[in-house]
Amino acid sequence: MQARGRMLDLERHVRNRLEAELPKTLTYHGAHHTISDVLPSVDRICRGEGVSDAQTDLVRAAALFHDLGFVESYYGNEPIGARLATQSLPQFGFSVEEIDRIAGLILSTEIREIDGAWVQAPGDDLLKRILCDADLDNLGRDDFFEVSDSLRRELEFQGERFTDREWCTRQIAFVSRQEWFTATQRRDRDATKRGNLERLRQELSELS
Repeated sequence: MQARGRMLDLERHVRNRLEAELPKTLTYHGAHHTISDVLPSVDRICRGEGVSDAQTDLVRAAALFHDLGFVESYYGNEPIGARLATQSLPQFGFSVEEIDRIAGLILSTEIREIDGAWVQAPGDDLLKRILCDADLDNLGRDDFFEVSDSLRRELEFQGERFTDREWCTRQIAFVSRQEWFTATQRRDRDATKRGNLERLRQELSELS
């Protein structure tokens, strides 16, 4: 199977699963997050970082599966996504080595608590750094507050409710501690992220 053909088939397969199987309560982590946010961001950052087409395909494959684990569980979805990728990728012509690499990329998107801060930790692996930057691309975009509201609604469906002050404080803590892992993302998104953070702080001061 030619590389381009297998990617088109894979994207069609995973898109159909995301759209059909993800809970409708996922107002943030829905199919749109993967298809309209993360994949285009992967392409942009890979170009900026000079990544080969073959390596870009591995990141794209990981991006497609990185939230598919939500079909089984809201929490701890990354290992599930890695497992689903491992089960599905052989039929699209991916080698064992490629599948292992893709599974590792998916696992890198997990947000973990490190020294009191909730962060991603991709290490020095460029492809992992690209995927993590693409996953949180909205932090440095003009639609950040709209996307933030969609995450808040999603968490409410999970039984997590916040006052406006609590939500604003939570967002400030997350955005202020998050870092971009690639030069491309720092160039393209850092200024807007700083502006979003300043607006969050202004909103919090008005809620005091």
